[in-house]
Amino acid sequence: MVITLDATRRVIPDGAVAMRGGRILAVGTAAGIAAQFPAPARVIEARGKAVLPGLIDTHAHAGHGLVKTLGNGDSAAWSEACRTIRSSASPASFWFAEARLVGLERLKAGVTTGVSVLGGGDCIMRLDAPAAGEARARAIAEIGIRDIMALGPRRPPFPHDFVMEDGSTRAIRFEDMLETMGLLFERLHDRGRMKLCTFMPGYREATHDAAKVAEIRKQGRAVRELGARFKARFHQDGHRANSIVMADAMFGLLGPDAFLSHCTDLTGEDIATLVRTGAHVIHNPTAIAAQRGFCPVAKLLDAGVNVAIASDGTAPEHSGGMLRHAFEAMRYAQRAARDDSLLPPCRALEMITLDAAAALGMEREIGSLEEGKRADLITVDLTAPHMAPADMPVWRVVCFATGADVRDVVIGGEVLMEGRRLAHLDEAEIVAAAEAETAQMLRRSGLAQMAVEEPGWGRVRYSRG
Repeated sequence: MVITLDATRRVIPDGAVAMRGGRILAVGTAAGIAAQFPAPARVIEARGKAVLPGLIDTHAHAGHGLVKTLGNGDSAAWSEACRTIRSSASPASFWFAEARLVGLERLKAGVTTGVSVLGGGDCIMRLDAPAAGEARARAIAEIGIRDIMALGPRRPPFPHDFVMEDGSTRAIRFEDMLETMGLLFERLHDRGRMKLCTFMPGYREATHDAAKVAEIRKQGRAVRELGARFKARFHQDGHRANSIVMADAMFGLLGPDAFLSHCTDLTGEDIATLVRTGAHVIHNPTAIAAQRGFCPVAKLLDAGVNVAIASDGTAPEHSGGMLRHAFEAMRYAQRAARDDSLLPPCRALEMITLDAAAALGMEREIGSLEEGKRADLITVDLTAPHMAPADMPVWRVVCFATGADVRDVVIGGEVLMEGRRLAHLDEAEIVAAAEAETAQMLRRSGLAQMAVEEPGWGRVRYSRG
């Protein structure tokens, strides 16, 4: 069963895909492909499986893989821990171990392309030096997936203090961060399966401080100019009511190359700005922001805005599996409107494949199984008990499958996982290294108490403070 996501959305019951040189040569019936290519060098058996494009995660945070669950659901404490860790307890070894762990999770869940913001919390970027970004790039290259690493400055006022590898503290200016961004673009962008994009914080607070507005606008112009020099996309995190209007009118940041995450409680003017600028929306249905506010996905789609679904990363309590997030997005929209006709499963699948590729400017390369595109594809087991009976295969993939049902992963024609076996990786070693680095991080940051579990047995809610 081949679910192509091509222009006519073909679903081919007895289908096959031919690949060569990292590209798709043909997609059709098994008999037709066998006649056209009678002597393939290798065959991946897909009986009882759905074959579909590799899944795409358009917004997540690098570093989250080693800070899951800290604080027992206290999001304010967790955010403050992220600030401390990224500023003072995250040497290059932290970013390397975390990227391998998250990359492994993505690969096994069929996520072949993912965005990774080099920081988290309230835009706590690790851009005091190139070491963190370079360590991530090495780790991702080892795993073999596609990655778009988002780089941008912290919020003003500058400077910001960082603790260096030798224990010394250094005050980092905006100009220092911009220089580090430039170095990483020169060294990493469009190398192998790694791309970079630029990033700016999402400014949500109304400001009447002309000097502050001028400072942010100047910084945004410098970041946008760097991205334009490398033909890179532009990303922002944490948008909500009125911030999209601000990003465009006050700071001049938006355009058709911009993709904006969360986008909750949007005003009519925000939506009109998205339509006019052509910017893309990234919906994170399982994120804390989506519970505190509402992303009006149906209204955005009806207005013609491109919307993709993303994970927001694996912390504080998320999964990297995009099939889970696609299903959650369906229920999120339906619950809010009390309307179970909204966001059918096939539409949700488009939002983690084709629509996600469009948000990243990669729709001509990935997102569907079509002749000439990159040979990025996965298979999903349709024979497990929770996947039976064997009808409505697209619905079954979106509504019943999880990342654990992904059996094979091919990226750029390279078979990285076959029958859930990863010949090029030592999974146990990757997990053990991540555990060891987490222990070191907790020791360095003095936050070990935040990893002590408080289950909340018998409670309706946690008491905070």
